[in-house]
Amino acid sequence: MFEEADASSPVVSQATLGANVSILEERSGWALIETPDRYHGWVRSRALRVFVPGRDPGYPESGSVVEVASLMAQVYGERDVTAAAPFAVAPLLACLEVLEEAEEWTRVRLPDGREGWVQHGDVRFVGEGAVAAEGADGPEAIAATARRFLGLPYVWGGTTPFGLDCSGLAQLVHRAHGFLLPRDADQQYGDRRLAEVPRSALRPGDLVFFGPEEGGITHVGIVLGGEEFLSATTYRAPTVRVDRLDDPYWEKLYRGARRRRDDAGRG
Repeated sequence: MFEEADASSPVVSQATLGANVSILEERSGWALIETPDRYHGWVRSRALRVFVPGRDPGYPESGSVVEVASLMAQVYGERDVTAAAPFAVAPLLACLEVLEEAEEWTRVRLPDGREGWVQHGDVRFVGEGAVAAEGADGPEAIAATARRFLGLPYVWGGTTPFGLDCSGLAQLVHRAHGFLLPRDADQQYGDRRLAEVPRSALRPGDLVFFGPEEGGITHVGIVLGGEEFLSATTYRAPTVRVDRLDDPYWEKLYRGARRRRDDAGRG
């Protein structure tokens, strides 16, 4: 998603494969869209599959749908990982329409109409619960999910495992737990669904925020425990990495922490 209807303009975010978006404006092969988090940006019109409201149920509501549970799912032309290279890769939480179930494989249709096979272990049916909730409960669950992204590359505007920025990482981790955060770090900091947390009471899964001045939030991370937090950053190396709140670099930038209000009373 670009700031303007021009591929040379700044990237603002990404729309995930299979997501439903609204078209706000069209211009010379480009469309201004709104994603489920109410973020706006321009994409090439050919990247969209258009549905008519009131006539077409849309995607992914049309039929059985799986979402990717692995960081990435390879899509093959046939049920064999060695016969040919995958022709597509679907990132975590991408939605794919189910056409057929077979032993260890699911035949799917991509939003552009292409059909292929994904392995059962990479996907789960939409409606079966949050991708990351299985076998995990309480505040440690978000921190555990966050660790899955350790070492992935930093990409400005990134919201998928192909590359993430700081707020894209925080948003994706929480989406995996069934909670949609706003897109940007400053918006997340001001989200009224999140409660303020004193630094002395931080626990795994809390969001910590940073900025050059009070009220100027420019970075967000996820607490892992103690003084450690994980974030997508360009500090020292452009990657998803673990840093410490007591590092002098982060200490001077620290602006506060937040926790989901519906989780604030949990131990």
